[in-house]
Amino acid sequence: MSEAYVIAIEGFASDRPFETLPAAIKTAARRAVNRTADRARTDAARRMLQQVKLPPSYLQPSQGRLTVSKRASGDDMEAIVTGRQRPTSLARFARGNAPSKTGVSVEVAPGFARFMRRAFLIRLRAGSADLDTKSNLGLAIRLKPGERIESKRQMIRMKGNLYLLYGPSVDQLFNTIREDIAPDTQDFLSAEFLRLVELDGIQ
Repeated sequence: MSEAYVIAIEGFASDRPFETLPAAIKTAARRAVNRTADRARTDAARRMLQQVKLPPSYLQPSQGRLTVSKRASGDDMEAIVTGRQRPTSLARFARGNAPSKTGVSVEVAPGFARFMRRAFLIRLRAGSADLDTKSNLGLAIRLKPGERIESKRQMIRMKGNLYLLYGPSVDQLFNTIREDIAPDTQDFLSAEFLRLVELDGIQ
């Protein structure tokens, strides 16, 4: 289960319930929350791409992998940034796109490639696996008769002793950096709210 992170707006003191505050205050708060969510999403994407070797376009909002899934509206001042939980095929990190049975070089962390001697790229039918693939390619390994692997958390069985290999999902990557961006996100939210209040001359 994902943990919830609460970010408070500081700098505006009031003993009144939020729903009774002037409309201008609510508007400023909504705008501040939504701008902060957009900024946090962008910052998270930048940091995640420093950890894994993926093209910048991979985490663009239009791709649906890392998005602001909920925006503040009305009296609901909550915005949510969500990473997709669908596993990412290791084929996305393979050097080269041609199916091969001679081993594959995989670079997950930028600058750190690993040669997987027994792995090979295979063509997958569209929708044949619950993976985020690259050009319908999967990275597979065929276990030897009687062979067992202690951890199968990053394997999906296709048939027989053939398994697809996958890496961290966008959600897993997001979880590794969201605490790092929380302080700056909170500071930006407070500053943006005060800026909007002052800009609109709200008393």
